[in-house]
Amino acid sequence: MAKVSIIIPTYNVEMFLDECLESIQRQTLQDIEIICVNDCSTDKSLDILRDYEAKDNRIVVIDLPRNIKQGGARNAGIKKARAPFLGFVDSDDWVSLDMYENLYTLAVTHDAEMVCGDYFQYLSLIHISEPTRRS
Repeated sequence: MAKVSIIIPTYNVEMFLDECLESIQRQTLQDIEIICVNDCSTDKSLDILRDYEAKDNRIVVIDLPRNIKQGGARNAGIKKARAPFLGFVDSDDWVSLDMYENLYTLAVTHDAEMVCGDYFQYLSLIHISEPTRRS
């Protein structure tokens, strides 16, 4: 049985989803359940989620029939979760590879109902397309 259920609400994040999922797959705590909730994405997010689900039996994809926003998607993931602890990751973020092992160890060692960690904010500029030039 998984020690932590990690819930990832997903909506139109195809550019970031690989990095997010790979950071969770490579966690040092391997006894995890990864619940990806597709909230009616219109890009290739669902295809990416299905590819990961086919390759990793820890990943479960929920494809919602209608958009219920991030809070609703989190709640859908909570209903599916089976582990005694829950974790949440936004689908355009990634986490350090030992994050869930550290949080789980803290929770168990201190008999805590909730633990949290620090975060870093990275800013980047992404060039999507070439500007149109006038002749």
